[in-house]
Amino acid sequence: MKLKKWIGLMAGAVMAAGLVLTAHADGPVEITFWHAMGGVNGETLESIVKDFNESQDEVHVNTEYQGTYDDTITKLKASIQSSTGFPDVCQMYDVGTKFMYDSGAAIPVEDMFETTGYDKSTVMDVISSYYSVEGKQYAMPFNVSTPMLYYNKDVFEAAGLDPETPPKTYEEILEFAKQIVDSGAAPVGYSQAIYGWFFEQQLAGLDLCYGNNDNGRTEPVTAVEFDSNGGGEKIFQMWLDMYKSGYFENYGTTTADTQTAFFAGQVGIIIESTAILKNAINSSPFEVGTGYFPRFEGNEDGGVIIGGGSLWMMNTGDEAKENAAWKFIEYTTQPEVQAKWNMGTGYFAINEAAYDLDEMKAYVEEFPGFSVAINQLKDSPVNTYTAGVLSGVQTESRLIFNDLMAQVYDGKITPAEGVEQLASQVNSAIENYNASIE
Repeated sequence: MKLKKWIGLMAGAVMAAGLVLTAHADGPVEITFWHAMGGVNGETLESIVKDFNESQDEVHVNTEYQGTYDDTITKLKASIQSSTGFPDVCQMYDVGTKFMYDSGAAIPVEDMFETTGYDKSTVMDVISSYYSVEGKQYAMPFNVSTPMLYYNKDVFEAAGLDPETPPKTYEEILEFAKQIVDSGAAPVGYSQAIYGWFFEQQLAGLDLCYGNNDNGRTEPVTAVEFDSNGGGEKIFQMWLDMYKSGYFENYGTTTADTQTAFFAGQVGIIIESTAILKNAINSSPFEVGTGYFPRFEGNEDGGVIIGGGSLWMMNTGDEAKENAAWKFIEYTTQPEVQAKWNMGTGYFAINEAAYDLDEMKAYVEEFPGFSVAINQLKDSPVNTYTAGVLSGVQTESRLIFNDLMAQVYDGKITPAEGVEQLASQVNSAIENYNASIE
């Protein structure tokens, strides 16, 4: 079903919802919040919701865990199609942004800013820019992460490397990895999971776009650019050079496998999300060092793209519920709430004021790796590269990348052929997606 038809169904559902949901004017407004946070992250989220419900008597949030991000977006699409059961607030992963925008099923959070006096500058620009389309912020960033470099300080010392000086470029990583393996400090010098998100990050580090029309920020993406701007082949070749160096081990597309090898002391250096930092510290029997996401030699001025997810206000047509949804979303941005979220999960606090709180200062002092993650984000320029590609097919695109990079490692295709095939398949997916929303 084409997206415009979905929007029509949504409008019908809005009218039906409005008749039923306005009947509870004598008590707190009940709203439903769909999320994809399990484990410790889910426990922290539930605690924040409990705090909100107990802090006032106007709104009561009911949480509903939907499973993975992919499960959540699948269920949301089904609920829009059937015009039943959609939530008032929905957590959506970063690559679901284009779908949420195109669906017409969400209310831009910026529409609530002026009426409630919300200060948009509360959220760092480099974070909010990802969720802004045509100059308007559509979602509120919530669980925010970026990639960064992790290294084993004990391995560095054993290899004769300075444990306080991580490598800054991929060229330096290869030099450090050689010294680690040749010295016997660890069996593997460096590893990075086969993960399409890293490819996007490396393009941003080169100050290059993934897609045309300024990564889809000025007009919708109609084709990729990494095949014509030279970035794609440069990155594919770097991955292959690492793989063939003799100091690298490929643990596949399951990122947890690379993490496990690092935690076990088998690998000296990896790149991973900032969201695993707390787990890395708790799981490793050595001191974990952190550094900025590496760059290519001569391209030290690039930045990183945020990952993770955000909170969306769904267009239910019930003004009381929409106001209640915003009240909850606004609450999540408060410094104290963001500090609790950061300390409980490892995701960034999107409100810089959170880092001025005494408990956060003590936390960062105890875990200094977090200051590296925070400073990297602050040092990233705000531009169309670091805003990330706004595409409705990015989940599929990352899976295509994963498959092709594995083939490059296996010698089945060259880096140039990998880029060509990636561009062809992603362009086809973009064309199909754009046709589906006409």
